[in-house]
This record gives sequence, C-alpha cells and structure tokens, in this order.
Amino acid sequence: MKTIYFLLLLSLSCIANTTNKEIAINVNPTNTIETFSDGPIPKNNYISGLKIINDNSRKYGKLIYIVSDIYTTKKISLFNKKGKKVFTISTIGSPIYLSKFKKGTYTIKVVEDGKTEIKEFTIN
Repeated sequence: MKTIYFLLLLSLSCIANTTNKEIAINVNPTNTIETFSDGPIPKNNYISGLKIINDNSRKYGKLIYIVSDIYTTKKISLFNKKGKKVFTISTIGSPIYLSKFKKGTYTIKVVEDGKTEIKEFTIN
C-alpha cells in the first residue's frame, strides 16, 4: 500500500513540475473556432427572431402578429409615411387589428428588452 501512495505522489510531483511549454507541445487541439465569413457580424441591438406575421381573418379582417424568439412584452409603434405616430400598443403576442388603418406603407418600431428594431409594412 505504501508503494502505491509513493508512486502516486511521485507521478503528481512530476506533473506539477512540468512547464506550460511542455504541456502545450503535447496538446492536440480538436476544437475549431467558427467565424462569420458569410456576412457582417450581427449587432446586439437587434431583436432576435423578430417576425411580422400577416393574417386575413374572415371574422376580424386584416391583422398582424409581431413575434420574436423571446416571449416578453413588446412596445409597438406605427408611423405613417409622414413620420406621424398613428398607433401605439404594448403586447406579448396579441394581434394588431389593421381594419382601422388606411392602405399604404407604415413604419413599425418594436422595442423589446431595451432593443429596438424598425421595419416597414404595407397595408393593401
């Protein structure tokens, strides 16, 4: 039993006395680092997975859902072509009814957890 402890202690002391260069020589890296070579590096200020889903319902008319990867409250503002705010709502996943809006192009500003994204949307 004493010999086992002695050999264990001897091997630990040999490992402790090796330098970083000796360890680095014996290491074969197997992991690779991926880079974003296909496009620009994504910015942290964009809302992850933001989608505007358009739906035409017979019962409710035209409506949209604004969803993202995170299920949190979104503050949504709609602006007309002149830049005037025409609608504001805070929602988690409720639809936005478009029947009261005139046809045209609107700018949608979505704020979620301090991140802001602006998209354009056309109502036909």
